[in-house]
Amino acid sequence: METKGTCLKFENPIRDAVTKIRFAPKSNNLLISSWDSSLRLYDVDRFVLRVEAPFEAALLDCCFQNELVAFSAGSDGCVRRYDLDSGIHDTVGNHDDLVSCIEYSDETRFVAGSIDGRIALEYLNSSDAGYVFWCHPKSKDGRHHVVPVNDVAFNPIISGAFVTGNNKGDVATWDAQSKRRIQQVQLPRYSNSVTSLSYNHTGRLLAVASSNTCLEANEIEEPPQIFIHEMDDNRIGSVSSGHSKSEK
Repeated sequence: METKGTCLKFENPIRDAVTKIRFAPKSNNLLISSWDSSLRLYDVDRFVLRVEAPFEAALLDCCFQNELVAFSAGSDGCVRRYDLDSGIHDTVGNHDDLVSCIEYSDETRFVAGSIDGRIALEYLNSSDAGYVFWCHPKSKDGRHHVVPVNDVAFNPIISGAFVTGNNKGDVATWDAQSKRRIQQVQLPRYSNSVTSLSYNHTGRLLAVASSNTCLEANEIEEPPQIFIHEMDDNRIGSVSSGHSKSEK
């Protein structure tokens, strides 16, 4: 069953492409960075914008250190740390060129998506071998039609399950062990590119940013939107079932 999800409302709409959305480590606060140079914190439980912090440069990425501290990556080469409670921010890094991505993580593995539509799973400090597979199936002519993968998000409660978002507006759920798409979990195709994805800490909410990427000339010019999907027991059961079958 496909559902469009709940669209977040903003009194002052996001004016340019959304670059990253991130749920907080232990709450349903959603961090949002965008090309309109503002860092936002949205309370998804109450559907209220808690923080809107304007900067001079476009923000190309963001992440949490913890519930109260966040980082942003700017087109001016600056990495900034922001205290979400007090509003105080400082510059913790300065680069000669734009900072395109930022992460604060203690995970032991990662998934990388590429512009040619492939997914790579790699392990850190492990003897487990990584692998690469195509994110998009071959068409009838036997060729892979390349669609860039814009983001990847792991489900925090189901090991090896993750979602990808692409420039066609598709969100797909995958099982890392079988390297196959979990067909029982279907989300709608969005009218714009899927630029970012994020699960909350319980794995029961999935945030999807539908926006142009500012990278392609033929993208649809629509206002960016952020949707929240509730992963109910049926959907979580489908993901768990798909993962269990791959282990047998």
